[in-house]
Amino acid sequence: MDGHRNSQSNARGIRLKLEAYLNDVDSRVAKYVNLTLISLIIISVVCSMMITVKALPDEYRDIIKTAEYMFASIFLVEYLIRIFSAPNRLKYIFSFYGLIDLAAILPMFLFGSNETFALRLVRTISLFRMLKLIRYTRDVQVLLNSLSKSLMIIVMLISGIVLLTLIGGNVIYLVEPENFDSAFDGVWWSLVTMSTVGYGDYVTHTLAGRIVAGAAMIVGIVLFAIVTGLISSRIFEATRIYERVHCRSCHASIERESNYCSFCGIEKPDGSFKQKAVSDLE
Repeated sequence: MDGHRNSQSNARGIRLKLEAYLNDVDSRVAKYVNLTLISLIIISVVCSMMITVKALPDEYRDIIKTAEYMFASIFLVEYLIRIFSAPNRLKYIFSFYGLIDLAAILPMFLFGSNETFALRLVRTISLFRMLKLIRYTRDVQVLLNSLSKSLMIIVMLISGIVLLTLIGGNVIYLVEPENFDSAFDGVWWSLVTMSTVGYGDYVTHTLAGRIVAGAAMIVGIVLFAIVTGLISSRIFEATRIYERVHCRSCHASIERESNYCSFCGIEKPDGSFKQKAVSDLE
């Protein structure tokens, strides 16, 4: 009985260590482990891109295909370890990152390394594995947490841009049907014009068309500037919050570069204002 409990305790201890090695952003071991995994992901993506070069000699192509199997095997082991160490295994398996991990390795073993659409698809999916960097970077988590507070405003602004793009596309098709094959082409022109990218594949020729184009430019500049300004302000706010510290005398949250606490007036001795305001990040 005691031996069974000891074995369960040992297994639980191993699972906790593996979970910490993979997910603890403050652990030095976890940083090295995830840096290694990210490096392997980048190398595997570069190899996948190299194999698409038609002039690549066959001997190098075979080496890269072998390397792809090696990378897939490493990521398979990582996936199994993550399942073993996860507190809730089913939750991890069906989570966004769990599905991405599975989708990045499974087609390689199912379809092999033949140059098929399935293989090209899995190579593209493997890029999404780099999204896991969000988990391990505190700065990105702070930024996303800050942006989430303005998510509805951003969604409304983007929805407004989409709506005006559709309106502009249909209006320009109505004004100059001879220059656009369909309203869909007009929508593409409207998006390019509003974003001020200006590919030049579609150009207005009439006075009415130029009036519509001018209105689309002005509206696009205003709306895109609002979105950019909102995101920039949130980034600045997140950075300022992250850089705030606690006064060890009155525990007020103050700016790191302050020489005096603005609440209790105490002068900043060496190291007195160094603690980060973790509560402000939640």
